[in-house]
Amino acid sequence: MTNPGKTKVVDLTKLERDTFYILLIAVVLLLGSYLFLTQRSVWNIFGRQQAESRIGALETKVASLEAEYMEIAGKEVNTDYARSLGFKDVTNEQDFAVKTAKTVTLSLASNEI
Repeated sequence: MTNPGKTKVVDLTKLERDTFYILLIAVVLLLGSYLFLTQRSVWNIFGRQQAESRIGALETKVASLEAEYMEIAGKEVNTDYARSLGFKDVTNEQDFAVKTAKTVTLSLASNEI
């Protein structure tokens, strides 16, 4: 017979209590790991965006410095200037990527599928 106004006391054995604490610790560790890894992912994305913006700025600066150098040097880049630097003309031109037409055929013998 139950008493409606009283609370029930849960009697846990030692094994059940130890299992509960182990599972509780495991959940806390998994939650902590999840939060840590999520935070690291967000910071890595943020850092990559900053690095990309810095790389873009450096590329722009390098391009402007190269143009400024060419103006100071008074050299126009042409084939004669390139040959004087050691570049050579291409003797045999080869395509490094050739797109060929691929055909796929389907034949049905005796109307079989």
